Amino acid sequence: MLRVDLLSRVTVLPALLLSLLAFRANADTPVASSLPKTEIDTITVEAARKREAVRQQVSKFVSGIALRRYDQSLADWQREIPICFLVGGLPREDGEYMLTRLSQIAASVGAPLTSKDCKPNFFVVVTSDPAALLKAWTKRDVRFFDSDQDVGGTEIHKFLHAKIPVRAWYNWELYKDSGVRGTSSSSSPPGRIRFSAVRDLAAVVVLVDAPRARGVSFGQLAAYVAMVGLAEIKIDARVSETPSILQLFSNLEKPAPTGLSKWDEAFLKGLYHTEHLDRSQFADIKTAMVQEIAPLH
Repeated sequence: MLRVDLLSRVTVLPALLLSLLAFRANADTPVASSLPKTEIDTITVEAARKREAVRQQVSKFVSGIALRRYDQSLADWQREIPICFLVGGLPREDGEYMLTRLSQIAASVGAPLTSKDCKPNFFVVVTSDPAALLKAWTKRDVRFFDSDQDVGGTEIHKFLHAKIPVRAWYNWELYKDSGVRGTSSSSSPPGRIRFSAVRDLAAVVVLVDAPRARGVSFGQLAAYVAMVGLAEIKIDARVSETPSILQLFSNLEKPAPTGLSKWDEAFLKGLYHTEHLDRSQFADIKTAMVQEIAPLH
């Protein structure tokens, strides 16, 4: 009888163990797998719809803000001409904060920075009299606002006489894949998948009209300056449907953003982490943004 009882226990224990293992497996099973197939299909379709909505909004956002010049590449900062910031027109403490914040943003999105001892090429100037400052600047450096990049001088005139809180001027140079400075157009023959040369930003001036920019924080201003200085941006772009620091001065009906939005960061990261020489970079930025904003799980 004793032998029978022991055998019974031996056979009962594995059965109990199997039962516990089965319960454990069920506990680890995703909840979705226990849902009816129709509900799973509904969830999948809804997720696909949301992602498609994000894709369409991203496409509209990028096409609306990125300045493209004919059949040329987008312009950004590259290793051939890394960024060297100079901030002027602010008290020392405020200027240092602006400089530090700009450097942090540039580094976080992958833009190249120089060492401390460098020749400035990214100028942030805050002034209460933009017209007088620009008049003096153009006399001192007559070639800085170079009309060779602006047929007819329309962009120069628009920049010099703008009546907006913040304006930006971009100088760029052509560079080939080898890093050698180019002398011809960056466009390439039809059918080519890469540009023969690309536009690297060489100097940027972001001019802040202090009276018109009154009421914004230095954190907001630094984010706005970074957005329009790390990429060639359409300052007058309409982005009211998308959360962006570019709404800072244009959308007075909504609360002002406190800094770069997730969309702004995704755009800048996409710009600096896609291949500059590829003719598909514009589309690649959009793809990278969608993955950043609405990642696949």
